[in-house]
Amino acid sequence: MDPNLRKAIQSAILRLADGDRSAMTPLVELLWPVLLSYAERGLRDPQAAEDVAQEVLFRISSRISELDTTRDPLSWAFGIATFEIMSQRKRLQRRRERLVGENMLDSDTAASSVEDALIEAEIHAAFAEALDQTSPDDAEHLGLRGAARGGPATPAMRKRRQRALDRLRNLWRSIYGQS
Repeated sequence: MDPNLRKAIQSAILRLADGDRSAMTPLVELLWPVLLSYAERGLRDPQAAEDVAQEVLFRISSRISELDTTRDPLSWAFGIATFEIMSQRKRLQRRRERLVGENMLDSDTAASSVEDALIEAEIHAAFAEALDQTSPDDAEHLGLRGAARGGPATPAMRKRRQRALDRLRNLWRSIYGQS
């Protein structure tokens, strides 16, 4: 961030903290593009970023009396912004989980954005790559390659399937990490 812009934002926040209400307009004009850019990087959704930036400006104005003037006021503002971004992410995640739980999302609407579709495609490609590294027997036991064996699942078949699934999980973790 440009040092002059940083000083101007800090000055406007401190003036607002001192009770100068005329500092709110310059603060919004200076801080808005910075907050919007920060929120867009954190959320990757322009509309949600605008909502978060507006909420941050509201929180700054309503909580300005809590500002410790001995500390960096811009860091305080970014702390509020970070909290709002994390809260927005949690709200979006809960909404997705609720919609999936209610079976309101199908595979077409689950990938509602281009980014989600790309991520889903990467995951499918990575899974296909991991499957290519499994043994033919494991793939067959998992029912992923070859003819699925019909008839009742015997304890031996269930155990083979479980071992094949464990090996696939370990392979996935060795390639792509624990998560």
